[in-house]
Amino acid sequence: MSISRLALTLLCSALLLLQGCSSWQVNQAAAGLAVAGPQATLSRLEKINPSGRDRAQYLLNTGVLKLYLGDWSGSRKDLEEAKGIMSSMQAVSITENFAALTTNETLRTYDGTPTDQVLVHVMLALGYLMSGDLDGARVEMLQANITMKQESQDDSTLGQLASARFLSGVIYELNREWDDALISYRRAYQIMSDRREPIPEALQISLLNLTQRQGFDKEYKEFSNRFGREAELPGAGEGEWILVYLDGVVSSKTESRLSVYDGSVDTVVSVVMPRYLPSYYQPRALTLVAEKRQRSGIIENLETRAREDLEADHAKILAAATVRAVAKYKVVQEAQSKNDFSGVLMNIATVVSEQADVRSWNMLPASVQVARIKAPVQQPVQLAEKALTLPGLSEFSTRPLALVFATSLTDQTFAYPELPPPTPPVVPTTTSTTAAAEPELQAEATVETAQQGETDAH
Repeated sequence: MSISRLALTLLCSALLLLQGCSSWQVNQAAAGLAVAGPQATLSRLEKINPSGRDRAQYLLNTGVLKLYLGDWSGSRKDLEEAKGIMSSMQAVSITENFAALTTNETLRTYDGTPTDQVLVHVMLALGYLMSGDLDGARVEMLQANITMKQESQDDSTLGQLASARFLSGVIYELNREWDDALISYRRAYQIMSDRREPIPEALQISLLNLTQRQGFDKEYKEFSNRFGREAELPGAGEGEWILVYLDGVVSSKTESRLSVYDGSVDTVVSVVMPRYLPSYYQPRALTLVAEKRQRSGIIENLETRAREDLEADHAKILAAATVRAVAKYKVVQEAQSKNDFSGVLMNIATVVSEQADVRSWNMLPASVQVARIKAPVQQPVQLAEKALTLPGLSEFSTRPLALVFATSLTDQTFAYPELPPPTPPVVPTTTSTTAAAEPELQAEATVETAQQGETDAH
């Protein structure tokens, strides 16, 4: 193939790649999610036909949108497929790596960040739990634990999610597996301590309740002194409510381009890197109200996790971009040595084809928040900011513990065990004004008829 034809082919491929890039369309939809809402955004995604290399990112996003909407089976189907793709891509693809090193990083199949690898199990577990499948949720959290062990490296907390550990603890508690629950809460606490993040009240209460319940007096006192509070174990006739609240939408990646013009050889060289813009996310809490009230606290800041994952890959991405820039520069020089027009064309093609990989699971919440309170089993509990009252535990559960799941993107609220259907509004049984007035009107009409008859007689 001649240099001119090669340049044209590369240029056309780059333009087609950009125009048909499904990840770009997904990113555009993600940018409007907070305003459009999950249903409209899902409808928009369903019109996209993603390429094979973008399919995992696409399915992760459709899966989490369906989770927000309460489509448990649809969410599981998409997330399971995405999980399978990411797992299969652990093997190295020589063809994809060659394409990425010669053209750009988007030619690799999306296989998820360390956070994605764990969170897919968390979202699946929530879906299983909300559909009433406690065993399915437990299996997912066991898989999440295995994934976190595989991601564990030295003293790094990369790929270690306190939210996954906390949800594991809740699921073990629902199964009355107190020792395993305590182990999970301890690990959540350790992850957050290593990151120097504030410990939410829900995790504090979970640690205090479990250490006291299991009789670990020394550890209980240590936690009690550290948190400045006591255990809040429910008494007779009381139960507990745990809230998992997904707030906001995590940021999408963008790109940063550095182009250098070398006048001596009339060539432009570009290096493009993915990056996140500064985050202005302001967390909004959801308050559980019973005899006491508790605002939800952040157990996982996904804005921070996303940036940590990218930072961990920065050196590798920069090295690949540098190798690519040198290779493209040499190709341009070779083209220019044979034909000026081909050299110019090749230079344009190499610059246009250089694109950063801005794919991510960008319809996740910006934060995962939790709350935990106790209440009499017959007492309704309120979600203050949603102006929603949930029935007392005794109306829908034989367990002394319920998990409530809500997001800031919809007004829908779900729970395990499943909430009873809302009570239809009571229709007043008073007699209608029209019906009550009819006898009077008939009487008046009778009188008028009689009077008319008397008048006619006279």
